[in-house]
Amino acid sequence: MTTIIYANLTELLPSLLIAQVTTKSTSAFSLAPPLLWLIIGVILCLVELFLPKNWAKRYQFMALIMGISALIMSFILWKAAITFSFEWQYIMYEGFSWQIIYWMGLSLSSIIWLRPMFVKRKEFALPEAIEAKTLTEILPGETGRVLYEGTSWQARCADKKLAIAPNQTVCVLSREDNTLIVAPENWFRS
Repeated sequence: MTTIIYANLTELLPSLLIAQVTTKSTSAFSLAPPLLWLIIGVILCLVELFLPKNWAKRYQFMALIMGISALIMSFILWKAAITFSFEWQYIMYEGFSWQIIYWMGLSLSSIIWLRPMFVKRKEFALPEAIEAKTLTEILPGETGRVLYEGTSWQARCADKKLAIAPNQTVCVLSREDNTLIVAPENWFRS
């Protein structure tokens, strides 16, 4: 009986020592993972406020989104700890690389899909009444070609009953996809 207990103890002893070594922290101060992710999240959110103005347009909302992702990680770990009642040292030391991968995945997907909703882009707008020259005849209700800013464009007359002859100066009123809406110059003189 004593040999069985001794054999089991010698098999169990190395695993207990390894478990104690991995669970003990080398420093006197250790953070629980939710607290660590909370601190990282707050720091990243504050970094967004202090980015230089010339960086703000290129990297706008990236630090904020990464900070919010860290706050979400903090919340998930805190709720998981309450729900599954696990010990922090197993999560902090053994599963920390997975936490970083989840955080990076959450941050990257948020930057790809959420950031474009918040970043305003410049809309292309034609200045009012810019001149162009017709290259081909624009028949009523059909498209022709105009030379606009050195490039040939499809064009349609704003009045669907009016034809415009070639080599005429026209005014560009608007753009619909790749077609310019034009009007003859004499419309604006009379």
